[in-house]
Amino acid sequence: MKQNEKSSKMVWFLLVVFVPFVFALTVFGIVLSFMGVNVWEEAKSTGKNIPIIKNVLSEKTEVAVTNNVQEKQWKSKFDEQEDYIKVLSADLQKKEKEVTDLKSNIALLEKQVEDAETTVKEEENEQVKKIYEAMSAKDAAAVMSEMNNNQIMGILMLLQSETQAAILAKLDAKRAAELTVLMANKTL
Repeated sequence: MKQNEKSSKMVWFLLVVFVPFVFALTVFGIVLSFMGVNVWEEAKSTGKNIPIIKNVLSEKTEVAVTNNVQEKQWKSKFDEQEDYIKVLSADLQKKEKEVTDLKSNIALLEKQVEDAETTVKEEENEQVKKIYEAMSAKDAAAVMSEMNNNQIMGILMLLQSETQAAILAKLDAKRAAELTVLMANKTL
């Protein structure tokens, strides 16, 4: 019975006092809003003068300010990192282009070196050819008798067939036969 009495007093308080008070407060806030008063800001400024509400509002404000500052710091750091990535990407593209250019230059220089070596070799061969064609077959055979077969083959391949024949005729028969076989294999 006592519990019912307490419950009924509580219900009576809610229905008679609290609900009408909240309703009147809401209507009053709406009317003030229509009159151009920022009710929420006014309530905050008034609440700052009440000790308990002041603590709650200042904690929320401090947390909001701290979060806002941290967010700005992170955004700033993120923007810095993005800018740094852009700079590095541009640098990378520049370096890749330089590498490509250098590789093409290397290929060009290797081709030039190869051409120069071929030209030098051809000039040297032409010089050797002139020297041996100017010699008598007997003198050329005497010089070649001191060389190995590969060296002789290199020189003979430069000379005209009449000069080759004359030199082979002056070499000893066994050596001339070996060189003839090597020449025949080389032309096949």
